[in-house]
Amino acid sequence: MVMEEEIAVKIKQTELNFDFLNKTETASQSFEWVAKETLVVLARAKNGLGSGFQISGKTMLEWVGLATSPCTQKVIDEPSEEALLDTLRPFAEKYEFVAVFFSDTPLLKKSTFLDVMTYFSKRKMNVLRLSRGYVFRSEYLKNAKMLLSSAIEEFDKQDFTVVDSSQKASWAFGVLNKRILDYHKQNGVTLFGENTIFIDADVEIEAGTVIYPNNILKGETFVGKNVVLESGNYVSNSIICDGAILSQSYVEDSKIESGKRVGPFEKLIKK
Repeated sequence: MVMEEEIAVKIKQTELNFDFLNKTETASQSFEWVAKETLVVLARAKNGLGSGFQISGKTMLEWVGLATSPCTQKVIDEPSEEALLDTLRPFAEKYEFVAVFFSDTPLLKKSTFLDVMTYFSKRKMNVLRLSRGYVFRSEYLKNAKMLLSSAIEEFDKQDFTVVDSSQKASWAFGVLNKRILDYHKQNGVTLFGENTIFIDADVEIEAGTVIYPNNILKGETFVGKNVVLESGNYVSNSIICDGAILSQSYVEDSKIESGKRVGPFEKLIKK
C-alpha cells in the first residue's frame, strides 16, 4: 500500500514534470543547454484577467512558468516597450540568453519554447521578437540603446494567443483540459465521455484507472491504479487508493482506502 508521504512526493513531481513535452531522448538532450544558458523573465501582463487568474488549477503565470521550466526564472511587472531594455539589462550578467514571456499566454508549451530557443541559437541572433515575447543575447542586451528588431517571428499561434477576456479564458480552458486528458490517456488511463471530464493540472492518475462521464478532479488529487470513477463524482485534494470505486459522490480532503466502494450519493469531507 502506498504511504501518504510517498503520494505527496508523487504529486509534487507531477507538478514539476507535467509540461506536455514529448518524452523522447532527443528532446531531453536538446533542452539541457537551454536550461543551463537561459534566464526566463516572466512578466505579469497589464491587460485583461491578471496573472493570478486560474485555469485548470494553475494561475496564468504558473502555466507560462511551467512551459519555461527548468530554466532559472525571474518575475517582473510588464514594462513598457521603451523601458524594456533598461528593465532587463541587470539580468544579463550570468546567462547567455534572456527570454521574456508574458503571463497572458498560458497556452505556451515547453516544446514551443524549445523551438523558439533552438531557432534563436542556430541563427546566432541578437534579438528575436515574438508575437508575445522576446529573446535576447545577453551581450547585445548589455549594450543596446534601443530595440532594433521590428520583424515578428511566428511560431505556434495557439501557444501565443493572448488570453485577456472571459471568452478567451473559456476557450483556453478547453485547450488545456484536452492537453491534460491526452496526457493521462498516454499514461494508460481510460476515459469515457471526455467532453464531460475535467481534470486539474496537478492531479496524478495511475495506469489502469477508468473514468466515466461527468467527473471533476481538482487540486492535488492522487488516484491510484485500477480505480473506477463511475459517473458523477467530484474529487478535490484527496487520495484514492488502488482499486477503489466511486459513484456519484463528493470527496474533499479525504482518503479512500484500497478496494473500497464509495457511493452512490456519499459526501466525504475531512474535518
